Amino acid sequence: MKGFNLFAKGSTRRRIAGLSALTLAVSLGVTLTPARAASVQMTFLTPSYLPADVANIERIVGNWNKANPATTVKIVYGDPNNINSQLTTAFAGNVAPDIFQLEAASLLEFSKQGYVADITKDMKPLQSDIPAGLWQTSSYKGRLYGVPTMTQTYTIFANVDLFKKAGVPIPVGSGTLTWDDFRALAKKLTTPTQYAVGWGLKSPAATFMIMATNFGGVYFRGLTTAGGPKIDVTNKELAVPDRVHQMIFDDKTIDPASTLISGGANEAPFLAGKYPMIVGGSYVASDLDVAAQAAGFHWTALPLLKGTVSDAQGANPQTYSISSQSNYKKPAAAFIRYLMQPQNLADLSLGQALIPATNSAAKTALAIKKDSAGWTQILSDASNLTLAPFTQVDNYQRWKDTVAQPTFQKWVQGKITRPAMIKALTDGWNSLQ
Repeated sequence: MKGFNLFAKGSTRRRIAGLSALTLAVSLGVTLTPARAASVQMTFLTPSYLPADVANIERIVGNWNKANPATTVKIVYGDPNNINSQLTTAFAGNVAPDIFQLEAASLLEFSKQGYVADITKDMKPLQSDIPAGLWQTSSYKGRLYGVPTMTQTYTIFANVDLFKKAGVPIPVGSGTLTWDDFRALAKKLTTPTQYAVGWGLKSPAATFMIMATNFGGVYFRGLTTAGGPKIDVTNKELAVPDRVHQMIFDDKTIDPASTLISGGANEAPFLAGKYPMIVGGSYVASDLDVAAQAAGFHWTALPLLKGTVSDAQGANPQTYSISSQSNYKKPAAAFIRYLMQPQNLADLSLGQALIPATNSAAKTALAIKKDSAGWTQILSDASNLTLAPFTQVDNYQRWKDTVAQPTFQKWVQGKITRPAMIKALTDGWNSLQ
């Protein structure tokens, strides 16, 4: 009997201890009710907002709750543009969600501050199913603090009909597409009345840094040495900004107006036939699918761009983590493993038009999208994702937002020289140390 205490002494205590709960209850005139297992409700913070994504989240969590009535999950929808601040406030107030979704680059600082639970052992069954580069993105000192779930690539999308009209073959199925090939292709498709490429570069920092892997660019060196990482902006780091600048101002194949808006904002002119190609996050494919079904729009995706080193792109995947403040770490880990089941993760990833982090989920997603040449290319690109070194750097997020972003914006708008750009990036980083 929970909470029952007679404060009995001597022989009375021994006599009571020898009675069964039922006998004791009857002797005292107490009616027993059957004990019920204690139940808990875990909170799950997610920035999901797209209708298809929300529908998937609701369905999968609903299925979990039906199967696990003792450890249910409550979804909390966060602000996708302010999720870091929400978590900062929650951690400081000791009211953090049990489980939360965040990008790997933002997770590192919270992990170092002790706000995120070590889930290495709990997620060990998943490790062989996740590419090593992705696993490392949310690890710190050999410990996993967030399981990688889904990520994006920066992809070239092609308007199939405009390629046919121009008589230019679409380079699909060729394995790789070099930056030189891309520039030559753009020149062929540019006419006196049409730019070949729309490229939303309103926020170019992540694009330039992730694609720097093509040329061996890392931006920060000495990550594990005394004194911490040092910024190093060389020709390798600037190979992508250089080529984009040349395509805008020398080749005149990228529409300068398109660089002033976001990648998503370039979808409308692309669908209207203004550009044969646009460059954007792979999530653009979701809207292109809708247009294909509604208006017969024909699109595909080209192979990832290859530089002098590789066609790999640095990854900054979304992750699922557990707060160190949670009292339900084991059931929370079980819920994350449930989310990571191949069908669940494939559905969640496709709901955001992203690439699943596990090989098994990517295979499931590929089966779902087998009739789409564009999706086949995008999902096949999962093997080209690798660790983006900057995700392991303290203060990266702050430097990216306050220094790199405005500096690269000036570069693509022709408002800063190359030496001035290097100085701004370097001095900006040093000022934050």
